[in-house]
Amino acid sequence: MKKLLALALSLCLLAGCSAGNDSQNTTADVKEIGILQLMTHDALDKAREGFIDALKDQGYVEGENLKINYQNPEADQANLSTMADTLIADDPDLILAIATSPVQQLQNINDHTPILATAVTDFVAAGLAESNENPGGLIAGVSDGFPVDTQLDLLLEATEVKTLGILYTSSEPNSQIQAEQMAAECESRGIATIIKTVSDKTMIDDTMQSFIGHIDALYVPTDNNIAAAFASVDIVATENKIPVLAGESNVVKNGALLSLGADYYKIGYQTGEMAAQILNGEKTISDFQIEFQEDVDVYYNSKTAEKLGLDLPQSIIDKGIDVAG
Repeated sequence: MKKLLALALSLCLLAGCSAGNDSQNTTADVKEIGILQLMTHDALDKAREGFIDALKDQGYVEGENLKINYQNPEADQANLSTMADTLIADDPDLILAIATSPVQQLQNINDHTPILATAVTDFVAAGLAESNENPGGLIAGVSDGFPVDTQLDLLLEATEVKTLGILYTSSEPNSQIQAEQMAAECESRGIATIIKTVSDKTMIDDTMQSFIGHIDALYVPTDNNIAAAFASVDIVATENKIPVLAGESNVVKNGALLSLGADYYKIGYQTGEMAAQILNGEKTISDFQIEFQEDVDVYYNSKTAEKLGLDLPQSIIDKGIDVAG
């Protein structure tokens, strides 16, 4: 009888331990991340998709061992603040911020959560890092910036430019940084610039009309507001034979002529690879530098070139990717 009682007790203890271990493993294996994306549009959506795909490829699958709290204020600053507060309060394993404003908002209220950022042009100028080599805080990530001198070289390879128009949204820090850099580069080469800003998409058409007859080409940096309403730029530019150099490739698909710029899926994917290293304990946020897209392509739109009556040189065709639909 004593032997039977001892055996039963042993079986109960083993069952209890096994159940406890299963529960502990399930809880411990689930990682939680927050995503704060400024607004919905092609480039930022692609960055998020690339990030999630990279995590999946590294074994972190949403609904299995990964929980994602996705927040999108659609560029509303009050909602952005509230959503940032919510994500920090949830205390996830890390947060992905997509675009400059979300990172800055999180930075202001965060004192412990690692933050990875993407679709940010200049981390240092935006006050998010002490330097690209040593960010010095809780923020790292992948920039969508590329040297403006190389971008201007590409435009001049395609067409002659004596006066370059520059259009950006006044409230977007990324755009202002790129616009100022391009203006300085043009000045160093003796190219005149006309810089105009808009506060929202309703101003784009009138502002584009004011460029007519005064510029040979137009530069649009990586600008969320203008990218979301690029059709307004494209109509005026095409009708008036104004080539557009864009800061990112998705805008070329929508009618710009050229881009030496970010592939947002690729920079999102690269950021996701960084995230996986944090989640698996291989690295901490302080181990990372600010990174840049590892492989850069030239994008052009042959249909836009045809509408402009412009024959692209063979050098661009040979090295570029035609994204005409």
